[in-house]
Parts: sequence; structure tokens; C-alpha cells
Amino acid sequence: MNKRTLQLLTIGFLLTGLIGCAGVSQNEYDTLKAENEKLKKEIEDLKYGPDKLLNQAKVYIDNKDFQKAKTEFQNLLSKHPASPQSTEAKQLIIIAENGINEQKNADEKLKIEQEVVEKERLVAADKANAEKVKEEKERLAKATIKMNKKYDDINEVTWYRDITSPNYVIYNGFFVVIGQSKGSKPWLILVIQYAADNWLFIESYTIKVDGKTYTISENSYGEIKRDSGSLGIREWLNRQVGATEYEIIKAVAYGKDAKIRFSGKDYREDKTITEQQKLALRNVLDTYTALGGDGAF
Repeated sequence: MNKRTLQLLTIGFLLTGLIGCAGVSQNEYDTLKAENEKLKKEIEDLKYGPDKLLNQAKVYIDNKDFQKAKTEFQNLLSKHPASPQSTEAKQLIIIAENGINEQKNADEKLKIEQEVVEKERLVAADKANAEKVKEEKERLAKATIKMNKKYDDINEVTWYRDITSPNYVIYNGFFVVIGQSKGSKPWLILVIQYAADNWLFIESYTIKVDGKTYTISENSYGEIKRDSGSLGIREWLNRQVGATEYEIIKAVAYGKDAKIRFSGKDYREDKTITEQQKLALRNVLDTYTALGGDGAF
């Protein structure tokens, strides 16, 4: 606060005090009132005088805040139209208006450029997505070709299995088959087969994939089937896939190192799940998806 402002405020406070005191004549009151109005005008000039408004507008121009500069110039021209500063303000307000227009044009240009970039990005994304969808359809179609397909006309079920998966229980196997009735979603059956010369009397299976271990045990007595013949013994499990089995199947299909342990009451045997078996699982999962299957169990 400058010295003159402080003086004016002091006089104002004194004037207010005098007016509040008793014994002041009408002439004295009128004189004090006129002086008070004069003080108000001087304070107003200090706050909104032409020099102050002009200098503030110039600061705004230097800072490229052209809209505020224009407002200050307009205030100056409105409050002090006959002042010497108004002549300069009329010249500088043109600079402020030009600056506003340039900023507006720059903003519009930037907006158009951003819209073009975004449109190009969306077009590229749509193209990439279309290519991805096309590739996925082709991949699923190829997977279906790799299936053996058999129709059960009694139960009205179509069965799919990879062409490399065994058709008979006399072979070792870890694979999945797909079943589908007309108009329904497909389902999966996990098949684990053990064929050898000697019984294990299997009670559970332990599957280890890349260091993670899974266990499959009988849900009920007799779920694991057994048979024997001239070609040896065979023990096998056919189980409709739920969330747990689906997780195991996916882990084996896409894992690097996968082994299975067949655990019986007294004996056990370990086997490696081969790359061919893993590929067959992937083919079945792709076909399952192509037929409308999903991971919701």
C-alpha cells in the first residue's frame, strides 16, 4: 500500500468517526460528506486509474493473456475515455484482439489435427481388429478340420476328438473329447488312459506342469474303470470337465514341461505328456471355442 493510499484511508476513518459524534452542524456535515466523496473518488482512481489499467493490460499482453488484456483496455476506455492513456489503449486493444484471434485459430487447428490423428488411429485399430478376427476365425476353422467327427444317432450327440488321440482304451492317453447336441453348447470330457501288463489299481492322478502340481482323484468309487484282455490291462477315467479340470487341461496344453503320475494303492508310474498330446489338447480347445464353448462351468 503506497503512502497516498494510507493517507486517504486515515482521513476516511477520521471522517467516519466525526460523523458519528454528536454536536456536528449541518454545514460541517455537508463539508465532511463532500470530502468523503472526494476521498472515495481518489481511492477509486488509485485502484482503477488509467495508468494502473494501462500498465496491467500491458503485463497481460507480455504474458500472452490477451483476453484479460482486452478486458483491462475496455475498462480503461469505459472509465477514462478522455484520458491520454485511452489513445494508447485504442491501439493496443487491436493487438490484444489479434492475439485472441490467433490463439482461437491455433486452438481450432490443433483440435482439427487431433481429430484427424484420432480418426486415423481408430481406422487403424478397426483394421487391425478385423484382421485379428479374420485370423482367429481361420485358426479355429483349421482346428476343426483336425478333428475326427462321429455322430451318435441314438443319443443324438456329435463327438469330436483330435485325429491323433486314441480311439480305444488299449492305448495310453491324456486327451479331451467334445460332445454337442443339436442346438446346445458343447461340453468337454477329459480322458486319462493307462495301458500296461500289470495292474496299478489307480486311485488318483498327479499332474505337474512347469513346477505347479494338480491332483485328480475319484469323485465316487468306481469312477476309474478297469478291464483286461489279451493285449494287457487298462485303467481309464472319463470325466465331464468342470472349472478345475478345465484349468488343468489349459495348463497342460500350453505348458512347457508336463508329467503325469498314475498312483495306485501299492504302485505308481510316471509318464511324460508329449508335445503331440499337448498340441491335440490345443486343437480341441480351439474347436470347442469354434463350436460356441467357453470357460464358464
